[in-house]
Amino acid sequence: MGVIMPQPVNAFSEVKERADILEIVQSETGRIVKGRGNRRFLEECPFCHGHGCFKIDLQKQLFNCFQCADGKTGGDVFDFVCKLKGWDKAIALKELATRVGYQLPERRANRKRDLREVIMAQAKADWALPEAKEAWDYLIIERQLSPEVLQKHDIGYIRDRTDLIRLLVKEGFSIDEIKATGILTRDYGDFYRILIGWRSLQGRVMGFVAAATSARLQSVPPEQMDDFPKYKNCVDFKVDAPFNLYYAKHWVPEDGTLNIVEGLIDAFQMVSKGFRNTAGLGTNRFGEGYGDAISKTRFERLIVLLDADPAGRKGTFEVVKECLTVYRQLKLYVAEIAAFDPVDSKKPIKDPDELIRKLGAEALRALLCEPLKAGPWLALYLRNKYDVHSNLRRDQFFQEMAEFWPLILDEVEKKETLRYLASLSGLPQDDIRKTIDRIVDAARQIKENRNPKEAPLLSSAASNPDLQVKLDRMRTKLSALKEKHHQLIEERRMLLKAYASSVYHINALSKGGYRWHIIQLTKGHSLIAKRFRKDPKGAYRILERLEAVFAEAKISDLGLITSEIEALCRFESATEELDAEGIVADRSGH
Repeated sequence: MGVIMPQPVNAFSEVKERADILEIVQSETGRIVKGRGNRRFLEECPFCHGHGCFKIDLQKQLFNCFQCADGKTGGDVFDFVCKLKGWDKAIALKELATRVGYQLPERRANRKRDLREVIMAQAKADWALPEAKEAWDYLIIERQLSPEVLQKHDIGYIRDRTDLIRLLVKEGFSIDEIKATGILTRDYGDFYRILIGWRSLQGRVMGFVAAATSARLQSVPPEQMDDFPKYKNCVDFKVDAPFNLYYAKHWVPEDGTLNIVEGLIDAFQMVSKGFRNTAGLGTNRFGEGYGDAISKTRFERLIVLLDADPAGRKGTFEVVKECLTVYRQLKLYVAEIAAFDPVDSKKPIKDPDELIRKLGAEALRALLCEPLKAGPWLALYLRNKYDVHSNLRRDQFFQEMAEFWPLILDEVEKKETLRYLASLSGLPQDDIRKTIDRIVDAARQIKENRNPKEAPLLSSAASNPDLQVKLDRMRTKLSALKEKHHQLIEERRMLLKAYASSVYHINALSKGGYRWHIIQLTKGHSLIAKRFRKDPKGAYRILERLEAVFAEAKISDLGLITSEIEALCRFESATEELDAEGIVADRSGH
């Protein structure tokens, strides 16, 4: 008999068999699952908060919500805890295995670890090096960050690069693999000694940012300051989630608020003071994929708190614009620092880190308790851009505000925005709303009437200046053609009216037997028909005058009718041009 080889253990299957989804749902949500038999339900979905839509199948050990907006809320016990807690599958496996008492098999010793994780672990261990004291004191004493937070998060010390390479090669990594991580970026381990790891939403280290101490920055000559910024991203730096979001998603408060700040040290400072629901952009704009990453967590509200300088306010505007346009399910707020240095009353405080260090965490807490909604903040921001006391600039102000009006879904927020607009412009709220609604309706009509075939062309023109110029010329020609078309339609209408008028007048004259008048009237109308091409308005005035004469005069007033027909035949306003064409009114048949 052959030897029976043991089958590899699937840890996920083992844990799933031991875990009861009913017990997990009840313990994690704090709610009682109702119903009988295999079909159970929660009164309120923990994700969309809908009622009667969250179902549990005990036999299949699956859950499903048919009301959640993304349409993907369902699965097994792992899917449930991952969505609820924001975990990846590896963390969920570890946590559920502990809960059900299952011993996970040890990982194979020869399996190569993630290189960036190895580098980050080494950098954290290197805080023990004597030469790391300067960088540590900078973070703890000068920046007043919490040692406990720094030890738990991804921030370390970059030792000499030669030593680091030797250690990594000894661990079995090649030079090409080491270089691909970005740790060999220029000035890393030399000018920049503080290493910060940036994790994805799932918890993987995706890239590095290095920081310099203030002492090193002060040593740089003024003419070289642009070459040595305070922070430096590694080569090929690319992340798809805000900094610290991976940790923040485990600390979602009851109101579902996520604080968005600009700097990484801002984020560390806020986390150090208990604001764990904080993520950093690392710059003053949303990176690609940031909104998608936030949407996958349980955060429902964003408070944007970027630096209180022109670049920060402009960045706030871009973040607000993107969230209102793309991530409309998020409730959006803005908080702006408007405090001054207690030592120098003329110096404004720039960022959350400085605010906490100079005025304390309570000052920041008070600021976050009273943020502005996105609509009112936009009114204030655009007010600084336009002079509303000028009619032209005020129109531009309302025009730009109208671009965001359909994106503000909450009616209360709209009314609050109107109050701000009225206060800023000095105009009644009703008039402002009518003006903005009119602009929105006009823009909608233009969009609905736009030729769909233009869409690819417009998309290409946005990135091609030459094509944009050609497109503008085409639009100008098209506009001229449309104007000519409307003019021809108007001339045709006038000619038809002239023809109908001539028939009516000829019928009236024929009843009295006035042959000469009929012949001359026919000639006059022929001249008007030709004149329409050169002077349609002048020709139409002559017709209107003749119409008035026939309407007021009786057929017996031949003297008045005769003089008008003669004037019609002469067409005095165009005598020279008509003579040049050889057309002269002849009255020889009288």
